[in-house]
Amino acid sequence: MKKKILIVGSSGNLGNHIADKLKKRYVVTGIQRNKKKNFFICKDLANFNLNLETFKMIKKKYPNLDSIIICSGKSKKDTTNNIEKKFIESLKSNLLTVINSIESYQKAFKNKSTKIIVISSIAGIKALDAPTEYSVSKSALNHYCVIKAKELAKYKIKLNVISPGNIINKNNNWYLKKRSNSKKVKNYIKKNVPLNSFCKPSQILSLCELLISNDGDFFTGSNLIMDGGQIL
Repeated sequence: MKKKILIVGSSGNLGNHIADKLKKRYVVTGIQRNKKKNFFICKDLANFNLNLETFKMIKKKYPNLDSIIICSGKSKKDTTNNIEKKFIESLKSNLLTVINSIESYQKAFKNKSTKIIVISSIAGIKALDAPTEYSVSKSALNHYCVIKAKELAKYKIKLNVISPGNIINKNNNWYLKKRSNSKKVKNYIKKNVPLNSFCKPSQILSLCELLISNDGDFFTGSNLIMDGGQIL
């Protein structure tokens, strides 16, 4: 029987890529902002009640989920001087959406055993050029996942994090930056990434598949870093 995989944030660039690739081998559904066949809509993952209602609907159609991959969150440079607003929005997008999804799963599925994979960022591990509010949000997310993994272990729920470096995929931020100023981007990567390359969605997908597989059964509370050596 094919494993059932839920992608939270499947309308985003990376989430959409992972969903499209995994559906070739698994039964895949997702939570996103816009309607897609066999997927579910949640207009605001940062709203716990909306998030919980979505998970309750998922449970009716899929009583068992083998794995959940959470790809919610975004890095957006805000040129305004409203520091409070920037932090609130970033914490909602990069931290609260994940917390709500995990808590909603626990409540709706009554702590049924599964594997949860959270896509974070190396910006939560080391001070980089990312917006401060984004880095702080990802750092808080990483710490939450470590604490939560220990709590969930008693239910045989495994929670792990993948922290990629600079991801390049068609029409994402790095793709557009490279198209706009290829020389500047190449110099940045050469200067900051020892392996002198971008992180590809296919590489993140490979880590997800490892954690989903039986070979990933003994992972929990781990943060798998895929950054070409950038944080060294």
